[in-house]
Amino acid sequence: MKVGIVWCLVVLLGRSFVQAYHSQLVPITDPSNHSGMVTGLSEMINLLSPKTLVLLVLNETKIHKIDRLTVAIHSYNIPTCIFYDLEQYFEYIANNLKNSLDTTSLLLCHPADMLVDLVDRRLAHRLSLYIFYWGARRLPAGFDRTLLREPLRVAVITNPKKKIFRIFYNQAKPNNLGELLSANWFDGSDMTFKRVPLLPTPTEVYKNFEGRVFTIPVIHKPPWHFLTYTNLNESCNDTDTEFDMANVTSFQVTGGRDHNLMQLIAARMNFTFRYIEPEEKIQGTAMGSGDNVSISGALGMLQRREVDLFLGDVAVTWERMQAVEFSFFTLADSAAFVTHAPRKLSEALALVRPFQITVWPLVIFTIILSGPVLYLIIAMPFRLEDWMKGTLDKARRLQVRRGPPFYDMQYIREMGYGLVPRADIAGTPQHPSLNRCVWYTINVYLRQSATIPYNGHVARFFSILLWLCATYVLGDVYSAQLTSQLARPAREGPINTLGKLEELMESPGGGYQLLVERQSAFQAALANSTGILQRLYRITQRHPDNESYLVGSVEEGIQILLVNSKRAVFGGRETLYFNTKRYGAHRFQLSDNLYTRYSAVAVQFGSPFLDSLNEV
Repeated sequence: MKVGIVWCLVVLLGRSFVQAYHSQLVPITDPSNHSGMVTGLSEMINLLSPKTLVLLVLNETKIHKIDRLTVAIHSYNIPTCIFYDLEQYFEYIANNLKNSLDTTSLLLCHPADMLVDLVDRRLAHRLSLYIFYWGARRLPAGFDRTLLREPLRVAVITNPKKKIFRIFYNQAKPNNLGELLSANWFDGSDMTFKRVPLLPTPTEVYKNFEGRVFTIPVIHKPPWHFLTYTNLNESCNDTDTEFDMANVTSFQVTGGRDHNLMQLIAARMNFTFRYIEPEEKIQGTAMGSGDNVSISGALGMLQRREVDLFLGDVAVTWERMQAVEFSFFTLADSAAFVTHAPRKLSEALALVRPFQITVWPLVIFTIILSGPVLYLIIAMPFRLEDWMKGTLDKARRLQVRRGPPFYDMQYIREMGYGLVPRADIAGTPQHPSLNRCVWYTINVYLRQSATIPYNGHVARFFSILLWLCATYVLGDVYSAQLTSQLARPAREGPINTLGKLEELMESPGGGYQLLVERQSAFQAALANSTGILQRLYRITQRHPDNESYLVGSVEEGIQILLVNSKRAVFGGRETLYFNTKRYGAHRFQLSDNLYTRYSAVAVQFGSPFLDSLNEV
C-alpha cells in the first residue's frame, strides 16, 4: 500500500515537471497575454523604425490578432506587407536584395523551419533582418549554430513573464560563433527598454573584433604579396635546378604592399589573421551567368564562405560582383602591356634616316626638278624672242612679195631680212643648255663651287633661292640629324599603343603574340570587351592551341618575354612596372595607359562588417 502511494506521488511530480518544462519551450497561448504581445511587438517595431515591415504568418495565428498587430504598427506610420505563402515571401526578399533595399521581417513561425531555406537561397544578407516571435519562456531547442553564422541576421523574441519580452540576437558579438545572445529587454508594465536602440548596429559591433581570427587566401603575386615556399621533402636534392611544387607543404608571407595594408587594418580593427593558399593559386574567374555564377580560385573560396575576406590586387568586375562584394577602392590602377625595348637599327641605312620616309620623295623630286626649272627660266625669253621674230619675218615677207621684184631685193638687202644671224652661223646658242643647268643645280645641292650659267636677273634670283634651300634647309638639317643619329644610334619605334600591337600581330612578318594571366580580370576583360580588345582576343584564338596565350602569372609572362621578344604581356601597370624593374627596366617597353581599373577588398556576399571596413 505504501509502495503504491509513493509511486503515485512520483508520477504526479513527473507530470508537473514535464508540464512546467513544456510551458517554457512552447509559445504562450493565454488569451490574457495577447494584448501584451501586440503592445510589446508594436513598441519594439517602433523602436526599430524600419521603412517597411514584412510579416510572414505560417502557423494558425488568429486573424484578429494579426489585425490588431498591424493596426498598432500602422499607428506609428510604419507600412506593413503580410505574406501567407512561403515562396512569395522568398521572392519578395530576393527582389529587395537585388535592388539593395533594407528589409525587416517579423516571422510568426518556428525559426528552425526557416533558417535552412534562408541560407540555401542566399537570402542571408546584412540588409535583411529576420525577427522571429517565439512566445515561450526560453529559446527553442535544436538550433544549428552553423546556420546562425554571418551574414545571417536573426533576432528571436521570447516571453519569459507576462508583459516581459526578451530579445536575442546572433550578431550581438563579432565572434561569428552563431550564438543567440541577449541584446535587449522590454517591460510592458512601464513601457521601457533596457537599452536604445533595440539591436546593436553592425558598425558598433564590428568596430572591434576582439581578437577574432580571420582566414584569408593569399597568392604569390609581387609586389602585392611575396611568398617563400619551403620544400619539406627530405628526398629533394639541393642540386636540382627545377622546383617541384608537389613537394611544397608550407609557405610564408615575407612581405608585400597588400600584406602591409592587411596588418594595418588588423591592428586598427583588433583582429588577427592566418593565410591559406588556394589549390589553383589564382584569384578566380566567373563561370556561368545569372544566379548560377560560380568562381574558381580564391574568390571561389570566398563565395563558398570558406574564408572571411581577400586582399591582393583584386580587380572589381561586374562578373565578380555577382558572387562576392567589394569594399571601397584600395587601388586605382591602369591596364597596360609590356613588350621588348626598342632595338638599335642597322647602321647600313644611317644616311637615309635623317629624313622620314615621307620626306625623301619630296626632296628627290625637288632636286630633279630644279635643273629643268632653271633652264626654263633662262631659255624662255630667248624662245619667245625667236618666236616673235619668226612671226614678224613671215608677215614682212608676205608684204614684199606684193611689190616689184627689183624693189623686193633692194628692200630686203637694206632691211637685212632673210639674213642668217651670226650666232646661228657660228653654231652656238644664245642661252645655256639643259645639261649645264642640271649640272649646276647638282653642284649647288652638293655644296660645290659652280658658275651661274646665265647672268640674267631672274636666273640669279632663282640661284640665290636654290643656294639658300640647299644650304640651310636641306644641308644643315640633314647634317645635324645625321650627326645626332650617329652620336646616338637610332632605335625602333616603341610599341606603346594597342593599334601598333594589333598591326604587328596581324602582319605576316610580325608574329607577335599577346600573353595574359590565366583566370584573371584581364583575361575576362580581353574575352568580354569590344573594339580593339575584342579584335586582339580573336587574333589569339587563331592559334591551334586556344590557350597558348594564357600564363600562370605576370612574372611567368615576363620570363617568356625575355626569351622570345615577339611576345607582349597584358596586365596591371603597377604589377608590370615592378616586374620589369626586377628583370631590368632597360629590357622592356611599358605601354601607355589603356583604361583605369580599381582594386578593393573582397568580402562574403552580405558581409555585416563591410561598412566598418569601409570606414577604416
